[in-house]
Amino acid sequence: MSSKNNTQTLLLFVAVLLFLGLFAFYYFLQIPSSNKVKAQESEIATLDKQVQLLNKKISDKQKEDVGPSIKEIQAALPLWDNTEQLTLDLNKIKNDTKVTFNSIAYSVSDKTTQQGEANKKNAYPNVREVKVTTAIMGTFKDITDAITQLQALPRLVNIDTVNYGNLPKDLTRRITVNLTFTAYFDPSYKSKVDKVELPY
Repeated sequence: MSSKNNTQTLLLFVAVLLFLGLFAFYYFLQIPSSNKVKAQESEIATLDKQVQLLNKKISDKQKEDVGPSIKEIQAALPLWDNTEQLTLDLNKIKNDTKVTFNSIAYSVSDKTTQQGEANKKNAYPNVREVKVTTAIMGTFKDITDAITQLQALPRLVNIDTVNYGNLPKDLTRRITVNLTFTAYFDPSYKSKVDKVELPY
């Protein structure tokens, strides 16, 4: 009987030791390892966010470094006088602002800009001009809006003169304004263009 009790006590003691050993293993090894894994996962997530932020900044920087597309260049500085597109643009401005263009006259220069100014060095020797003269009829606000839209066109445009004449006291009355502006074109870069952008 005593032997049986001793065996049971020994087994109980061994079971307690195993339990304590497993508990110590869990408490001193498993929990710290789990905490380390969580800390590492958190650090990896932070590093991922930093990498994403850096990639976004690099992508934005590359976009900034890339200049305008050849399509945008052609819109700003066409290969030919492209009075067709100017006519379409003026027609859109007319519809948007309720002005009327009484007359539109185009004068295309075959010579480069500033060619007559022999004493000045021309920074853009291949750029040519289209001089446009027109009379706009509308209210003061509509005419001002039309000129603002004209300057906002993708094409390079320079307003030369705006002659309002004698403005009436009532600015809601329709008036006629003489306007001249210059649009530019450059046929010299045609060899670098794969597809010529047409106005239609």
